[in-house]
Amino acid sequence: MGRVPAMTVPPAGVVDSALGKGLRVMEALATAEGPVRLSHLAADLGLQKSSVHRALRSLIDLGYASQDPGTELYTATLKVWELGAVVVSALPIKRAATTILHELHRSTGETVSLSVLDGDDVLYLDKLLSPRPGGFTTRVGSRVPAPFTAAGRAMLAFEYDPDAVIERVASAVKPGALDVDKARADVRQARESGFVAWHGRPERGVVAIAVAVPGSDGRAAAGLTVSAPSRRLDEKRRDEIVDALSTAAAGLAEALGAR
Repeated sequence: MGRVPAMTVPPAGVVDSALGKGLRVMEALATAEGPVRLSHLAADLGLQKSSVHRALRSLIDLGYASQDPGTELYTATLKVWELGAVVVSALPIKRAATTILHELHRSTGETVSLSVLDGDDVLYLDKLLSPRPGGFTTRVGSRVPAPFTAAGRAMLAFEYDPDAVIERVASAVKPGALDVDKARADVRQARESGFVAWHGRPERGVVAIAVAVPGSDGRAAAGLTVSAPSRRLDEKRRDEIVDALSTAAAGLAEALGAR
């Protein structure tokens, strides 16, 4: 049975509206790790079962949700994915990055990702896996607090007050979950050298190298990441990947500026 991730609670007026409740239920279904019970949805969202049930019936009628008649569990349908895919494919950054991302994937032979900052989070728009993938956990559509990713730290280097983002995230997670000093150091490194190399969790043995794509407004338009098992990344190989990322970021920045 699926687990509903922790959700950001909108302002009370939004929550109390029928539209607000319906959208929150759809978001919970779409991000759940499998089929979900009505009672679990209501508890996790802090809503009455009757309200969640009405929202689910509407979503089913509209084709955005389904219920298994045997288990009575609810899931989001592919119509939700279809809607999101249309929105993402229309983004200028996604259209401009397609060819560049494939070339970066071809030249490095490793897993490459395209992401953007959305508030204090990184949102993954595209990912191409290496033929020899390592222990990766993010996928297209994943949302991760920016300081927990190499791309997030690279993009925070273009923010006016990256320390504020790091502090907000640190206060919202378990104590010690985020190494604040390391996050700040990585942001400084990104400002000085243009890239972040982050080993993440030691047990996964994956190194993520990321650069930010400069935007016309002075902020980062996107982040590009190459991820690979640490056993394949000696210093020479790392420098080659940094060069490939820098070339890709410059090409993407130029493509966005031409639009």
